Amino acid sequence: MPSSLPDTDTLSRLGFETPINRIGRSLNQLWEGDEAKTRASLVNLAVYTEDSATLLDANAVLEKIAAEHACRAMLILALPQVQQPRARSWIQALCRPYQGKQAVCSEQITFVLEGGNALQVQNLVFAHLDSDLPLVVWWQADLTQNFEERFYSRIDTLIIDSSRWSDPARQFDALLAVKAENTDLDIRDLAWTRSHFMRTALASCFQDASARQNLSKVRTLRISYLRGQRSTALLLAAWINKRLETSLQLDLIEKDSGPALQSLVLEGEGVRGEIRRDCDSRFIHVCSTCGGHSHQELLPADVDSDADLVNEQLSRYRGSSLYSGMLPFVRSML
Repeated sequence: MPSSLPDTDTLSRLGFETPINRIGRSLNQLWEGDEAKTRASLVNLAVYTEDSATLLDANAVLEKIAAEHACRAMLILALPQVQQPRARSWIQALCRPYQGKQAVCSEQITFVLEGGNALQVQNLVFAHLDSDLPLVVWWQADLTQNFEERFYSRIDTLIIDSSRWSDPARQFDALLAVKAENTDLDIRDLAWTRSHFMRTALASCFQDASARQNLSKVRTLRISYLRGQRSTALLLAAWINKRLETSLQLDLIEKDSGPALQSLVLEGEGVRGEIRRDCDSRFIHVCSTCGGHSHQELLPADVDSDADLVNEQLSRYRGSSLYSGMLPFVRSML
């Protein structure tokens, strides 16, 4: 259903409203006469959404990201279904203390585009980029008609979260088409990032030489995941199948609470590996058995919040080609 317009209270928390044609001048005025604040920017980060209910959450996440990465931040709420076109903008400084006295600040521009189409989104983003810095776009919506070639061809890094997609099969088809046209596009999927600790723990689970030799006996794979994180579980399953170069019997178990990924069990004749993360625990339990040998270990779990996941992505210059290589496998499992 179309997203409704944000209410007045929500809009009042986005900073200072300013006409779009005065954004540059208004940003300069933020720093005039304030020697305690220093503007810094290492990357352009644009966050795009079509759901007004997520606007304040996205605004809060950007504040946390700016505390770790100096950036020119752009938060874009597009409401294509609104019949009367109108564009509004707000600016604010996102500051963090530095050496006790000074504050290092990022700039944030928020756009609310009623009736916003693809051309309007492109023009606003491209017109407000900070010099020649890389452009990272966190696309929080489905890959709608506003996500088109003239826009994504200018993106250096695209961050998505396939667990949020309303129709994953159709969205993965669209993503595969985009990747085919833009082979150099760096794609980061937060659903894939959430499985990092499970993948690392699985390597630990079968670090013993005897266990590795018996991996070929594994026949079943069981993954428990939080409701709404099916894509995260499927990406993990696709990676395991590809690494083992086989097709395992897959059993996905949906849970109503707990972390995104809660357990992973690999089983076969004489071999079993289990990785488990209890609710709210910052650690994961690793247990494997092979014949008369057993291995147990306690490992730290990865970060969970969107802000931490995006910060982790911004800390890496380029992503791994491993994710792009798995896309056809994931699509075949949907």
